[in-house]
Amino acid sequence: MLNDSDLEPATKDARLLPLVVLGEMVIMPHMTIPLQVPQGKSYRAMERAWDEDHEVLLIFVRENELEGYKSAQSQQLPPTGVIARLEEFAKLPDGTARVILEGLHRAVIQSAIQIQPFYRVSCLPVFDTDVDSMEIQALMDTVKQQVDEFVDHLGEVPQEAIQFVHRIERPGHLADIVTWGPAFDFRDRLDILNTLDPMARLRKANMVLARQLELLKLRAKIQQDTKEVLDQSQREYFLREQMRVIRRELGEDDDSDDPIDELRRKVAELTAPDYVKNQALHEIKRLAQQGMNSPEAGVIRTYLDWLLNLPWAEEDHGEISIVEAQKVLDQDHFGLERVKERILEFLAVRKLAGNKMRSPILCFVGPPGVGKTSLGRSIARSLNRQFIRTSLGGVRDEAEIRGHRRTYIGAMPGRVIQGMKSFKSNSPVYILDEVDKVGTDFRGDPTSALLEVLDPEQNNTFSDHYLEIPFDLSKVIFIATANQLEPIPGPLRDRMEIIEIGGYTEDEKLGIARGFLVPKQREFHGLHPEQLEITDGAVLKLVREYTREAGVRNLERELATLCRKVARKVAASTEPGAEDSPASYLIDTDDVPTYLGPERFTFGLAEERDEIGVATGVAWTSTGGDILSIEVLPVKGKGGLLLTGHLGDVMKESAQAAVSYVRSKADQLGIATNYFEEHNIHIHIPEGAVPKDGPSAGITLTTALISAMTGQPVRRDVAMTGEVTLRGKVLAIGGLKEKTLAAHRAGIRTFILPKENAKDIVELPEKVRQDLNLIPVTSMDEVLQIALTAAPIVEVIKPVVTV
Repeated sequence: MLNDSDLEPATKDARLLPLVVLGEMVIMPHMTIPLQVPQGKSYRAMERAWDEDHEVLLIFVRENELEGYKSAQSQQLPPTGVIARLEEFAKLPDGTARVILEGLHRAVIQSAIQIQPFYRVSCLPVFDTDVDSMEIQALMDTVKQQVDEFVDHLGEVPQEAIQFVHRIERPGHLADIVTWGPAFDFRDRLDILNTLDPMARLRKANMVLARQLELLKLRAKIQQDTKEVLDQSQREYFLREQMRVIRRELGEDDDSDDPIDELRRKVAELTAPDYVKNQALHEIKRLAQQGMNSPEAGVIRTYLDWLLNLPWAEEDHGEISIVEAQKVLDQDHFGLERVKERILEFLAVRKLAGNKMRSPILCFVGPPGVGKTSLGRSIARSLNRQFIRTSLGGVRDEAEIRGHRRTYIGAMPGRVIQGMKSFKSNSPVYILDEVDKVGTDFRGDPTSALLEVLDPEQNNTFSDHYLEIPFDLSKVIFIATANQLEPIPGPLRDRMEIIEIGGYTEDEKLGIARGFLVPKQREFHGLHPEQLEITDGAVLKLVREYTREAGVRNLERELATLCRKVARKVAASTEPGAEDSPASYLIDTDDVPTYLGPERFTFGLAEERDEIGVATGVAWTSTGGDILSIEVLPVKGKGGLLLTGHLGDVMKESAQAAVSYVRSKADQLGIATNYFEEHNIHIHIPEGAVPKDGPSAGITLTTALISAMTGQPVRRDVAMTGEVTLRGKVLAIGGLKEKTLAAHRAGIRTFILPKENAKDIVELPEKVRQDLNLIPVTSMDEVLQIALTAAPIVEVIKPVVTV
């Protein structure tokens, strides 16, 4: 460390001074400021200066930079500081010191000569030069005038301070003094401190004062405008009241300019029940008492707008034509004969009974892509009514149905009332989509709110929380759609007429593609019929090997892909310099892989040959039906049962029942008595990532077990479904249509079903009934006789009934 005697200034005129680091309180030359200084380097620097010549160098840094100067770390010094005289240095009992500093003049900082125990720096003093000109005098007068204007806005400034500013005659001194005013922040003061030229310094002070004066004037104008608006609203209220009294005394009714009277006129012209008008007049009275500019006025006006714009009056839709409705349904949808028949029956009753009929609530249940929502649109078109669709998927707030009460900020009616207002109709066809996906949480149960909406005996007085008065929904034709029936609560399901829509057969998909999807996608992609033709064989290939679904949604996507690829070629061929390409494209069966890549699914039977221990079952899911292979493998062991394939509890119990049945029939089936004690039985259903559950695979599990234990292969072209009991009885199942469609798609020729389900065969598509050999059975004995290639000799087999 250097001693003080070893210190040498950097230049001849430079001075070595102790350094005092202050925060954001900038002390300019010609200013005297009292301070209280805590222990630290600055304290020690002032203590040394008090013992020497009482002069220190002041620098000013932001609060977040002070710690660096207090520690032993050397910081980059600023370019300019202020040489100040220490007028007083008094040590206090708490370890701090009370000091008085007087700024003398600026100094350019050269370098730090000493760091410990305090900073000592080399600096070069800078003195302002006296310059006198008309420009400087004009600028000084301007700054002084700005100070006067600033004082006028602020007020409560001592006159002695204003007079002191007016007595200053040097531009640099004036610039330094005015920076202590409230118009300048730390950044402005530091900028002026670092400006050595007095004229430039005064110009900067002038610019800061001008900017702050503009802000003060704008702030004052805003406050004045606000006060005038408030005064004007009160004045308008009293004038309006006086005008009302004057018009009443004169007997004049010309009040079209009064918003309150305009609202009353609209209520008088409104075609609505009396209770609606009374409610509207009550709200108008509240609005008149509180005034148009009251905080509550906006809420009341919004409520009145809802009352005045809702369709309260009955609508006239004209005569219903059954023939025209049949034509519209056939144009929009291929197949679905049972659904169309029910819709036409509904329209016929509506035509004969008129408004006396309470509209039943139809619920279309079926897998995605079978046309549930589009059926509602066709019904609306056949009736010449408005079509409204609301998706309920993921709705968990009861207020979405019933609305919010007006006590809440931003309250609105529920979705039902919003739809009525948007379409200006009180008798539309209203689709409630995905009603099976409504959820329940702490915000309420939306399905409970739907009970009133979908009950023909109650919805004529539906009460929305926002309106708080009844709205008649009995004229609305509500149609709900769902993928599954089970998630719908029982009370809600009881209020709807369930119409199940199954999947389509290949012929129906081909007809839909030919009549609807191909023309639609071709037009959507800007292609003409002569530019693109897709053969029936190509469509069938798409159905069999590129899609696996009950509906036609993915089929439409694949057709759209074909159209896009052809559209790209057609568009490229029209550009200058393009290569010659065909004017029209014909996509046949062999061309499909060229456009869409390799086949994604295998069409045909699940097994290539008759297998031992492998039986073909069918499953029903929310997206339609599908086939599945059940595999049984006995291995040497100690009689254990292993079930794999992501099986549910019901299916596991069904497998255990099948094993028990086989053990009970072991002697008749030719199975050794000790077979089960010496073998472990492994039952596996492939596609283990897909959850599987339900009892309908009972006869399939039993058939595979018997096949594996007797060595008799199971016919690969036979599929089956049915629940099995411990006595070998075959019980009824659900989802027969979807399961038979899945078997038909897979190329199955014989389908075994419970005899109790034989009554449902008439609902199957005619193509399925013709192609499948549907065999109802009552017991496992009949199943084995049909399914195994060489059935074991068991009890007398009952005659097989073929439908």
